[in-house]
Amino acid sequence: MNLVLEAGGVIEPEFKVFVQNRVQFSLKKLFWLVHKIKVKYSVEVHSRTACNQICSIEIQTVNCRPIEVSITAKDQRTALEMGLRKIHKLLQKTFHQSQQYGRISRRILR
Repeated sequence: MNLVLEAGGVIEPEFKVFVQNRVQFSLKKLFWLVHKIKVKYSVEVHSRTACNQICSIEIQTVNCRPIEVSITAKDQRTALEMGLRKIHKLLQKTFHQSQQYGRISRRILR
């Protein structure tokens, strides 16, 4: 599993380790479905609300099908948690659709 972390500014080493650990922990049961993970952070400069941190998570599955989620929250950690929760639900949905007839279908393995 490849993890790519991008941000508009400087990334602290502690935060990079936190993101790696959090991604591995939240996708530990479905890690075999994931080929590449890309986490990108950006900031809304002219935001009228307090939520201005944007976390965009893009996952490529084994069949090279991209799944992308974008979340806006107050801070980076909260945005990451919410995004990983959504990604996990989408991966579970994909896996359960493939297991509908008791075997891995062509949708997953392509």
